[in-house]
Amino acid sequence: MIQKNKFIQLWLIIGIIAGFAAVLFFVIAYLNNEVFCDLDCRVRNEATIAVIGMSLFGMFVGSLTYYFISEKYEKEIGKIHRDISSTYRFLEPGQRKIFESIIRHMGETTQSKLVKDTGLSRVRVSRHLKHMEGRGIIKRSKEGMTNKVVLPKDIKDVFR
Repeated sequence: MIQKNKFIQLWLIIGIIAGFAAVLFFVIAYLNNEVFCDLDCRVRNEATIAVIGMSLFGMFVGSLTYYFISEKYEKEIGKIHRDISSTYRFLEPGQRKIFESIIRHMGETTQSKLVKDTGLSRVRVSRHLKHMEGRGIIKRSKEGMTNKVVLPKDIKDVFR
């Protein structure tokens, strides 16, 4: 399915380039013949066609380069997500609930909200957070009567 979408994207890119080229060619040809034409029309038209051809070739090469580079990065992103999901399985069930709640709150929440969201006791949430903080999964900081719980930037970026 992913390969089919990539194939469609590639042909869409080629179609857009071809459409742009056709419009550009006809506009320049019209301007040369109707507006700018004098004795050196033939030389100017050949130069215009050469410029259009080089532009199209550059756009085509750029599109293909983007296509192949984006495919490489999509594979890397897929690998990162697989690695994270396999690491995620090593969390205890209570820690998973807490982690999911933090992700639902866009990577930042308070410890008291975690107690409400997860249905776990304050003591259990505190113990899980202490364990997760020791492993570098979260960071805690004092915020009034509760603690602010934040995912580190590298983990937060993966789950956006």
